[in-house]
Amino acid sequence: MPVLSHPAFGPRTALGYVTVGALMCVWTGVWYWTRDYEISRPAWFWVSGFFLTGLTLVFLGLILGPLGRAARHSELPPTEALQAEAAIQQTAAAHPPAVVMPAPSQQALNNQPQPTANPAMPATTVPNRVAPAQ
Repeated sequence: MPVLSHPAFGPRTALGYVTVGALMCVWTGVWYWTRDYEISRPAWFWVSGFFLTGLTLVFLGLILGPLGRAARHSELPPTEALQAEAAIQQTAAAHPPAVVMPAPSQQALNNQPQPTANPAMPATTVPNRVAPAQ
């Protein structure tokens, strides 16, 4: 059984937060700098809300990365247990369990077709040909 069958969630989550947050910040900035009109008060609310949400997600992603790595180290068993598990796995790989095939039953032996001669075709013999001496 692998030691880390369920690795820590932190690195994958951190990458998602940083990616989504950065994209939110970029597209909010693109919208803000490419507008051709005055921004109303509700529009300022939404622009600043999306931009600050993106910054928050980037910040959370940057914090979750080291936190996830620390969680992964804390999930590992002690080094003594890792070495013992590695020795067990090597021994198991070097000496695989024996597979014993079951003996065929008498019924299976009785049901096998037996070779029979075809009486309609007589047996023919092939003449022994000797190569001429040179």
